[in-house]
Amino acid sequence: MTAPAGSISLAQEHLRQTLAHSASWQAECNCAGDAAAAAERIYPNGLPKPENGETHTKQELQSYRPYAIVYTAEKDGFRKTADAGGTHFYYNPSGQLMVRINREAPEAAGDEPTADANTTFLNLLGKILDEMCDLAGTAGKLAIQSLSLDCYGWAEPNVIETQGLWQEADLTVQH
Repeated sequence: MTAPAGSISLAQEHLRQTLAHSASWQAECNCAGDAAAAAERIYPNGLPKPENGETHTKQELQSYRPYAIVYTAEKDGFRKTADAGGTHFYYNPSGQLMVRINREAPEAAGDEPTADANTTFLNLLGKILDEMCDLAGTAGKLAIQSLSLDCYGWAEPNVIETQGLWQEADLTVQH
């Protein structure tokens, strides 16, 4: 993985570390108390290249889960605003980052997660959001201004055979 450098990639890395330090994310990844192991399940800008070079197999995708992808929003993703500070300007970075969280559906009824599975997923997302807010701005973490759950759902029936039955959520992080 290419090391982050520059304002945009470093903001993504700080968000990645914020999520990695969430106790609920660590528990979801079966690595409680190990932020480094939890960070290994958080990918900047997308999943690694497929082994066959073309498309991830169902087995590859299932081996990645649970995973998160941290990326910069396509619109209003990053800006630096001048802030007068004495005899010189300081440029305050801000913007909008995205987090996509994907996990295997723990139980299903036909081709959809059960109501319990969806409630459990929403509970997990709520705890992660709470913990990220608690961690915001601490050493090496992103200074978060706001977090939102934009949407969540699960695999459409036409992709279950090739991707498995998953649950997914998109979060927007203003910094």
